[in-house]
Amino acid sequence: MILYVLEEMLRLRNHSVPVATSFILRLSRPQEQTRFVVRPIYLALGVILALILFPAKIAYASIVIVAVGDPVAAYVGEKIGRTHIRSNKTLEGSIVGLLASFLLAAVIVYPTAAFAGAVGGMLMEIVDVPDDNLTMPVAAGALISLVTIL
Repeated sequence: MILYVLEEMLRLRNHSVPVATSFILRLSRPQEQTRFVVRPIYLALGVILALILFPAKIAYASIVIVAVGDPVAAYVGEKIGRTHIRSNKTLEGSIVGLLASFLLAAVIVYPTAAFAGAVGGMLMEIVDVPDDNLTMPVAAGALISLVTIL
């Protein structure tokens, strides 16, 4: 995170860090590009929280859910999404993000737990408060834990 903050400070002072700056700008939203892009920090914090709060397998599954479900939902929503759930969130993107994150999480935890985690993660992706990168792994991990206990 320290290196990321340094890169952003340099970028905002019109100094480019090879590879890192172009990668960050490519992944950021147009309205973010003129200010500090904070979403990667939320993602790092969400991953760290998952690793602290949950046993390893549950943490890894919840990280997979945010790492796969969020970008897949955004990509599919942007390319073929027609049914808007909320501003820039689409039903099509959320369904495909749910399926992709479920399939990969099911490799790590039981399918029922993976499905519960994927549903929780995608609900956080839709709500996006304060940022889905932070809330997705925590909600997914909590639901995976709950289903595992039950």
